[in-house]
Amino acid sequence: MSLRLHIGADGLRGDLAAYAKRFGLLEVSRAGKAPPSVATLKRWRKAVPPAFEFVAVAGPGISKLKDSPELEKDLKETIETINVLESRCMLIRTPADVTPSPLWRERMARLLERLPRDATHVAWEPRGLWEVEEAAVAAKKWGVVLVVDASRDPVPVGQTAYVRLPARGETRSYGTPALERVALRISERRDAYVVFETDGALAEAKRLRRILTELRTQTKPSRVVRPRSAPLRVRDDEQE
Repeated sequence: MSLRLHIGADGLRGDLAAYAKRFGLLEVSRAGKAPPSVATLKRWRKAVPPAFEFVAVAGPGISKLKDSPELEKDLKETIETINVLESRCMLIRTPADVTPSPLWRERMARLLERLPRDATHVAWEPRGLWEVEEAAVAAKKWGVVLVVDASRDPVPVGQTAYVRLPARGETRSYGTPALERVALRISERRDAYVVFETDGALAEAKRLRRILTELRTQTKPSRVVRPRSAPLRVRDDEQE
């Protein structure tokens, strides 16, 4: 299986046309003080190559999972964004108060029933109390892609991976060993979405592509260290 790699930075950096020459992915949110208009989204879609990937980021009304006018507004805007940008992936980031309890699981399942799933992946990035293994079980049940930091955690088994590499704590950049772990964990997927939140995103993206190319050509990369943990597998009979 040939990997389709989509790498982006944490938000648009400069002009979109220039950004698209360096990256192949952009997360787009219509929340905040100055969200892009529909006209702007149409211009963006025309300004980049057909293979460029826009990820539609769900607004806070959706992420909170509570029935409200805000949810209905965000749902309409998110579906509109998906259609205008021809997004093959949308992202839901649930806040820390969305816990693993049965109530929140039921609300998430109910929301997912309302989202377009025919040509669009749904990626889910939980915050707070969710453990990776527990979230992976829930994600498999719902048919969504779990967002993980693949430099630290295994990637759940599936055709699509969504990886976020944050700049947090002492981690301000990702060296070759960390990127080799990421490459090994995503190399067998059909699609891999990778977002760098570091200042050196461009250099790190180039390094990750090089490592993946070496893996594909069966050339042993320098200092490859296989991840300590195996790919996270969720059995069909595993219960929540």
